[in-house]
Amino acid sequence: MNFGEKIKSIIKQNGYTYKIRYFPNEYERKGKKIVADFEKVIIYAGRSIEKTASKRSKKLVAWKNTKGEWEGDLDVVEQQGGKGSAIYLMDYHDKKEPLKYVMYSDLDWNDDEKYAKAKMLKILENWKFVEKEREKLLS
Repeated sequence: MNFGEKIKSIIKQNGYTYKIRYFPNEYERKGKKIVADFEKVIIYAGRSIEKTASKRSKKLVAWKNTKGEWEGDLDVVEQQGGKGSAIYLMDYHDKKEPLKYVMYSDLDWNDDEKYAKAKMLKILENWKFVEKEREKLLS
């Protein structure tokens, strides 16, 4: 039984149904064989969390159509003087990431399996508690 199967069975035995991704210590990426010293398991909570102001990008706010007329945010066009064919603004955007817990076989599991199992189950218990509280608020 590999590391991923162990984690899946522990999660199933404790009544959780979270999605799991398993990365073995030998795998192929872009046609090359990669050998790592560890195996990796990622447990996903099934929801995303927002990280504020973490990604900066250009956002199109005004542009000229085929007739040469401005469309979009006309206030920005007035502020910029109406030059060019498109106006972009640099802005920070909130970034959403899936809520996940990552475990490594060498760091977490091989050093102290009992502690790692208890820590993982505590995190999954907290996720389940949050899900129940969110359901109460929504209903």
